[in-house]
This record gives sequence, structure tokens and C-alpha cells, in this order.
Amino acid sequence: MPSGEHAAARKIITAVLRAGAAWLNRNEEPRAWREISRMHGVVLAFLPIGSGPATPSDMIDNLSSRLRDWVPLDWHQLPTAMGELAVLGRNDNGHEELTEDAFEAGLSYLEALYGDDGQFDLGGAWLPAWVRQTAEQTERSTFRQIRSGNQAEYEAARAMLSEVPCGTKQTLIDEYSRRGAPRMDVYEPLSRDRVHEGRNASWWWPCPECRYPMVLRGGQLRCQYPPHQGRFGALLDSARDDRPPRITGLSPRLKTTAVPAEGVLCVNWAVWRYITCPGLIEVGLMQWLERQPGVRVARWENMDEWDIGVYLPDGWICRVDVKDHKDPQSIIDRPPTGETIVVPNYRRSQVNALQAGLDAVRTPDGRPYTVFTVSRFKASVSKRLKGEAA
Repeated sequence: MPSGEHAAARKIITAVLRAGAAWLNRNEEPRAWREISRMHGVVLAFLPIGSGPATPSDMIDNLSSRLRDWVPLDWHQLPTAMGELAVLGRNDNGHEELTEDAFEAGLSYLEALYGDDGQFDLGGAWLPAWVRQTAEQTERSTFRQIRSGNQAEYEAARAMLSEVPCGTKQTLIDEYSRRGAPRMDVYEPLSRDRVHEGRNASWWWPCPECRYPMVLRGGQLRCQYPPHQGRFGALLDSARDDRPPRITGLSPRLKTTAVPAEGVLCVNWAVWRYITCPGLIEVGLMQWLERQPGVRVARWENMDEWDIGVYLPDGWICRVDVKDHKDPQSIIDRPPTGETIVVPNYRRSQVNALQAGLDAVRTPDGRPYTVFTVSRFKASVSKRLKGEAA
């Protein structure tokens, strides 16, 4: 896969997502048309001269069609999901809205855009966070707050971001104190699309997997992180003055319960997407390793130079970086420091592509990369602990 073509596709997807979000805000936001025009320029900058939509309006007209139908890239060499993306669609009432695929693309393909001054171009605070904040931007701003202390404080803060995505102000204060974590300016009030407002009370529902408030829209309750299985129905007409709506689709494995929304704060969307969700896999693997006899685990070693340092009794050492990306090329383009890459089990289809893409690459200190799923890595460690060849 040519990295240049792939990079161009990511930039174009970022631009059309921002243009779509701006288009839907054009009646309320006077800066929307300027943003649309700027994103039209970004799209054209990555296409051959004379190709692509001639005007910003032409671009908007195409946002309801698949990218492969109007953007002249070699889509056969790119992930199918990229070419199939349509940004705008219509809901049951016939109103224009962003598609589910657009939200997922925003989770997976967002790239940093830069202004003329070389600084990150955030597009103004009026754009939704999911189309203007990348993982790199979020990590820079968040980690700046927690890297001023020592390693123990850093570990406490990182764990808290994964394990405590929501809470009342008092709950968060108690968690800071109990964990010895530095205060972080990342918690904010719940957004309106995650709350049911009753006459006498308001409610929210945590995702069964990440505990982040699920989105409530049109009688559907769902977690916005696609790999999470939080998908439920909400019978809005069943709500009473002091009781929340009844939720359908619950199962013994997937449950959620209404929580009073008064005074609740949650980590902002970008921190949840880029730090909390991947952190769940990291923390879960750390906890498993810490339960294995004789294994020493270093969490976010050297202020997160790599995610996990693993030290076995026989002297075997590895440095683990956990990666949860929909697009494996983004990992190949930016290889981590740790030589052992672990992906969630639901990304198992990426292992061969990642290994092939990284075979010719080495870590900064010259080590080859090895790629595992979480389950395969656990099995490898278990074999080593038993004295067997991994």
C-alpha cells in the first residue's frame, strides 16, 4: 500500500468530515462557510490538478455519496472502509445528518491539519471535538498536565483516566486523593445528547464496557466506540416524572442502569476516545500480568516511553505497546518504541498486515517488532513462565 496515497486519503477524509460538520451548522455558525471553503482547498491539495469537486458547493453535494465515487484516488489499494465512506445522510424524519460511518471514520482516520503558522488548526471551538482533535493533539494537551510530577503520579493519573471516566465532583476528588493522582483539567459536564431530561430528574446510562455515557438519540442508546457492544433501545414514552425510560436489549452479559445526571462530570470526548478506550486494554493486560507469579510489571514505563515493561523471573524482558487502531497503516507509519505490539482481540485481523508492514522496520534501539493479540501475548507469557518455548 503506497503510504503517500494512504496519507492523502486520511487528509481528505479529515477535510470532508469537517466540511460535513460545518455544513450542518451553517445556519447557526457564521464561520461555517469559511470552514467549508478551507476544507475544499484541503481536498484539492491532495488531488491531481483539475480533478475533484470544482467548488465548495460541489463538494457538499457529493458528501452523501461514497468517496470512491467522486474522489479520484486509487481506492483498490486502500482499506475498503475509506472508499465506502459517505459523510451525510438523512434520518427517519428526512433531515440531513452525519452518517454512522462518518462518526466511525472520525474515530479512526482523523489527521492533524495545520495552519499557515505551522500550529495545529483546530477549526474553532464551534466544530465538534470528534472532527478537530486527533490522538496526538489530545495526548499532548493531557499528558502535559500529568508529566510534571513523578512516575507514580503519572501512573495514577493514567489509570484514573481509564478507570474513572465519570463521576460527581466529590467522587472525583475522592479518587484523586485515594490514587495520589494530580488534578487534571479534562472532566466536564455531560453533553445534552447523553442525558434524558425528565420533569423532576435527569438520567444517563454508562456503556457496559467503558462506563462512559452512551448517546441517546431517537430511542436508541449506544456507545460511540464501535468495538464496544453497548447498543440498546430506550422506550422514551415509558419515562415518568421521577423515573427514567425503560431500556430494552439488555442481556446477562450486557447491562446498563440509569444513573442520576445531576452534578456528574465526564472526561471530554477526545480524552475518552484516545486515552480512556485504549487504556482499558492496557490496564486489563497490566492487571493480568501482575497476577502472574514472579512477573514484574512496569506501568507506562519512563513516563510512557512504552506502555508496559514486562520482566520475567528467567531474565526475559519485553517492552509492550498496546495499539487499538482501526487502520493498521497508521501504526506502520508511526512505529512505537516498544518492540512488542499487542492489539485487542477484536483487531486480530490486523496481526498479519502489521507484522508484514513492520518486518523491515526496527525500534529506535534496533530491535525487530513482534505483533500479538492480547490472547496470544498472554499465552506466550504463560508458556515462558512454564519454561516452554513461546
